[in-house]
Amino acid sequence: MLNRRKPIYLRCILLERVFPDGFLWGTAISSFQAEMGVGEPSDGTDWWAWVHDETNISVGRVSGDTPLDGPGFWEHYDEDLRLAGEDLKNNSIRLAVDWGRVFPEPTESVEVDVKRDRWGNVWKVELEEDDLDALDGLADGDAVDRYRMILESAHSHGLTPMLTLHHWPIPLWLHDPIACRDDMDSTDKRGWISQSTIVEFAKLAAYLSHRLGDLVDLYCTVNEPRIISEHGYLTRRGEFPPGLNDPSLFLTCLKHTCIAHGVAYEQVKRWDRHGASPLGPSTVGLVAVLQHYEPADPGNPDDVWMSQYIDYAFNEWNLNAVFHGDYDMNLDQLVEPSEHLPHQIKGCDYLGVNYYARWRVRHRNTGVDPLLDYEFAPCSGDCSDYGWDIHPEGLRDVLRWAYRRYRRPIYVTENGVADRGDRLRTRYLRSHLDELYNAISLDGVPVRGYYYWTLMDNFEWSDGYKIRFGLYNVDRETKKRTPTKAVPVYREIAERNGLP
Repeated sequence: MLNRRKPIYLRCILLERVFPDGFLWGTAISSFQAEMGVGEPSDGTDWWAWVHDETNISVGRVSGDTPLDGPGFWEHYDEDLRLAGEDLKNNSIRLAVDWGRVFPEPTESVEVDVKRDRWGNVWKVELEEDDLDALDGLADGDAVDRYRMILESAHSHGLTPMLTLHHWPIPLWLHDPIACRDDMDSTDKRGWISQSTIVEFAKLAAYLSHRLGDLVDLYCTVNEPRIISEHGYLTRRGEFPPGLNDPSLFLTCLKHTCIAHGVAYEQVKRWDRHGASPLGPSTVGLVAVLQHYEPADPGNPDDVWMSQYIDYAFNEWNLNAVFHGDYDMNLDQLVEPSEHLPHQIKGCDYLGVNYYARWRVRHRNTGVDPLLDYEFAPCSGDCSDYGWDIHPEGLRDVLRWAYRRYRRPIYVTENGVADRGDRLRTRYLRSHLDELYNAISLDGVPVRGYYYWTLMDNFEWSDGYKIRFGLYNVDRETKKRTPTKAVPVYREIAERNGLP
């Protein structure tokens, strides 16, 4: 009988799952979470005030940890970017700029042309060269120079930078979170509840794309508008500034961050005139966290309805606003003429998707606003240190859904697991990349890159240092980086641009 089995080497080639040419492999870093620990602190933002507030610490809104014990990326950036490029064999890195470092003093004195629509919404912000010169006089030149050095280091290590313009902290001159927490009416520094923050963010976007554009081609405007809105304005714990629990403020914040994406998009497109890579001079997108929601009890119609409602409010709403101009301000899932704002559709070259977990939704049936009338069932299966339900199939589901609905190229801009004991990370990485490959090869989703969250352990916002997402563990005293078991796995995948 003839042996019809293919030679072993040929079968290995056929079984290898290769990602598209030019696929970007990276990790993601947030400025406030990673920069401090060594060198100059960033002490002029709402998040700095929030995590140091004694009341917040005493009632458990925050852990009591401070970013001053962080990994010190501000000084150790070249070492960390060398790890990303040479040890992990990555070809990209997602970084963020700290707004409060760049503009520690107010930029409101720089008068720009602001246009509003007939409902009073900021619609367009126009800056001229003279305005950029004025902003240059207000910026912290040393901080801007340091960000240039960080970006130059990324390039020197073979890393294409993806730059996030806003990863949550806002300067205190725009947002006093303690005053807002205690009495919103007592202050005009209301952060994203005020449209003035949209205007100042447009100035930031214009200035950064003008000053850093020769080193950056791939931009994120706002990281996770829904998380900013939900955890700041729709949470019983009150863990994010300003720690309120009001559905109307949640929707206002969500609306304003989506409008902010549009005005920032216009600024980057205008002021970044230099191409630093094939993506240049400016590829600009929004980063949304998309999670897999399902009813806690599929046989309970109330849970089924609430699961769909939360999916709409948390996954779909902000994308409908950015891509379709639909601002459903009463969450009835019907867009009235006054809620359809096509002039607010400015553009979005790609969609960044952050995916972590599955959430099983339960209707509480207390008769209050639906946004206050749900809860998540506890994780009962494969659980991260956060108690999040590990569900790799959900990544493929949300990627397929997002592409079919919004038809944009996609980057997976965050995906990772809280795993202090290093028992889950390798399996989490492999299983989610399996599903990512299936989304590309079987579903035809044009995913252009993947960024693991995160490069090294950092300050995990209100939960401090007890949560560890990093591919490299960091000793809080010595700042030594130690690779986890997932590092050689990710290195092999990135180096071969494929899965074994």
